[in-house]
Amino acid sequence: MNLKFLNQAKLPFIALLFLTVMMTSCSKQKNEPSTGEDVNGKPVVSPILTDLFRNSYRVYEMQRNAKGIYRDSKLFSGTDYHPASVANIGTGLVSLCIADKMGWISDGSQQAVTTLQTLIGQNSNFKLDVNTAGFPRHFVDMETGARAWNSEYSTIDAAIMVSGALFCKKYFSTNTTIATLVDRLYKSINWSKAIANPATGSIYLSLDANGNGIGNTAVFNEYMIVAYLAFKSENGAAGPATTLWNNFYANTTNLPKSTYSGFEVLTDYPGAFLSDFIPQFCYYLCHPYSANAQYMQYMNNAMQADKKWWTFTTGIAAYEWGLGAGSDPSGYHANRINDNAGKVVSPHIISGFIPINATAKTDLLSLYNANKGVYTLPGTAYKILWRYSVSNPSWTANEVQGIDFSSMLFGLATLPENCGTAFFSTYNDYNFPAYSFSPLP
Repeated sequence: MNLKFLNQAKLPFIALLFLTVMMTSCSKQKNEPSTGEDVNGKPVVSPILTDLFRNSYRVYEMQRNAKGIYRDSKLFSGTDYHPASVANIGTGLVSLCIADKMGWISDGSQQAVTTLQTLIGQNSNFKLDVNTAGFPRHFVDMETGARAWNSEYSTIDAAIMVSGALFCKKYFSTNTTIATLVDRLYKSINWSKAIANPATGSIYLSLDANGNGIGNTAVFNEYMIVAYLAFKSENGAAGPATTLWNNFYANTTNLPKSTYSGFEVLTDYPGAFLSDFIPQFCYYLCHPYSANAQYMQYMNNAMQADKKWWTFTTGIAAYEWGLGAGSDPSGYHANRINDNAGKVVSPHIISGFIPINATAKTDLLSLYNANKGVYTLPGTAYKILWRYSVSNPSWTANEVQGIDFSSMLFGLATLPENCGTAFFSTYNDYNFPAYSFSPLP
């Protein structure tokens, strides 16, 4: 037998086999058809999703200034002009925890300290505009903390800001400086002032300079976050916030519902529907929601109803769905069932549902590969997924709003290959201090 001849004959076959394997591997990286587990049961890491996740955090890096304050929106082109959003400051604090967990930054705790010190007045050049009850303006100047855009003293924006701080406290649990600053911020707001009527579950939307309520909202909506902080501020004693919480948010029994195509969902008015950022904000920032099986079922129903609504739009793929808030052909809009004239797809809402449907990441990959909703962060080659209009394909968003985009970052964080499925349910289980109202000087 001529071994030399056989070895020479094998070479073309081996080369062809190697080339075939490499082409298959490259094809997988480009099109990402598999997003489950490998043969060893480990999550398949998608390079595209890895980049989208990392780039989602970069949005918050771009929105942050040296004082640790986060801008409401980042423009895709041109000079930024938006003021700070106090709600997005809370989102920014959570983003630091994610970035630290992923090893993207090495100074996450110090960045959190900088933000918290600025908020409570330890930066002489920044004084957050708050009313006598401690509630801040919705929008404030990035550099001074003064009122911006003629905005109101907002209860929900205060609650999201403080929830982000409490998340930081739980995540950086050994950092006593963060704990002290967070407790000071939490106790600087008289949360009971947000309660409008415990018997009906209504919460004030905003307050005047003297802490008197203006307008109110009915259960159920994102104001569950306000209700929770007010409930905890009563230290386990009876009070209006405790009554409201026990009557409504402690379980889903007394919450109003609507049904769409067989899916029962929570609502603030029977027969109407909510934008899907609402169950997602409650999931990520309010532990009693994320730890409750009934709430989780309603969150799943909201996702199913969302996807069902999109099936009545012709000419789109199954991966195009998501009813959320943000830039819209009409300006800014919180889309919901039967209220989405521009047929705007919200990829961040798809991502926000990952904790209850990990295969949603496949839809994100499909959007990316189809070049739908793909935007480039200014001055970079970094890509993110953001809102686009099915009915008006020429429309593109001018900016990305940080508070609305948070569902993209948070959802991707919950993938097993990233921060893990238990990341939010662990760190939104806040360590509350014994509360007594102590306004900032």
